[in-house]
Amino acid sequence: MNPIIDSLTDPNIPSQVTHFFRNPQMMRHLVATLVLLVSVLVVRYAALRFVRRALPSRDKLRLRWSSQIRGLSYAILAFGLLTIWAAELQTLAVSFVVLAMAIVWATKETIACIQGAIYRVSANAFEVGDRIAIAAIRGDVIDTGLLSTLVLEVGQGHQRTGRTISIPNSLLMTEAVLNESLAGEYMLHLMSIPVDRNEDLAAMEQKALTAAREACAEFIDDVRRPIAARYRRHGLVPPIVDPRVTYQLVDKNTVNILLRIPTPSRLERQVEQRVLRAVLGVPKGRDTLPPPTP
Repeated sequence: MNPIIDSLTDPNIPSQVTHFFRNPQMMRHLVATLVLLVSVLVVRYAALRFVRRALPSRDKLRLRWSSQIRGLSYAILAFGLLTIWAAELQTLAVSFVVLAMAIVWATKETIACIQGAIYRVSANAFEVGDRIAIAAIRGDVIDTGLLSTLVLEVGQGHQRTGRTISIPNSLLMTEAVLNESLAGEYMLHLMSIPVDRNEDLAAMEQKALTAAREACAEFIDDVRRPIAARYRRHGLVPPIVDPRVTYQLVDKNTVNILLRIPTPSRLERQVEQRVLRAVLGVPKGRDTLPPPTP
């Protein structure tokens, strides 16, 4: 059945209309509204007629007074209607507020996603092709939308897992976004090599730096230019992009060698593995480490 036809043929409609007109309060409001409307129209007509008779037809003052009388009559009519129907309007307003709150509550996640999309665009947080990390999720952005962002997951060892993850844009409003694509297709990759404190740290450092310089020799000049341009654009001093080593104490027996390497964003795993093989003495082409000495 058609709901519109059902509503028009509802047998309860005559009784509802009869109840409305039998309500004394409603009848008083209707009579007051009618009296107000007639009074405002009569007074406005009389005032406009007086102005037309008292002033010449081409006088600007006549046009000004006519416009002011019309505006004043509308203001009085609106104020009178608000005064007469104040209680009913208040009830209606409360109903609308409750309805609006219910709609907002039901769609709060959707609204948060849209806010996240607006934040992404306005802050230029990332774009398609960037490698980002957010809320323990790391991957390459392959699509952006109004409600979600689609990334190709990058797991441990900087290897793609082959899985895609749809991230709701609402996370952009609550989680920090790490954009690893600092200079477009290049980045400064930081790798950590834990070593025993009793080892020859100077030799380990030299071995790591030598392997890093050899690994990035063919693209080191290409990395400098975009990274320097990005820093200068923001008024910052460009960093030194050559491989460098810093140390971090883990405990009394272990030290982390932190090696920063410039690398293309898509080759970080290969560069890191090349350095690790050189430091650990793994022959090129082997996939396993030699067994530890007893």
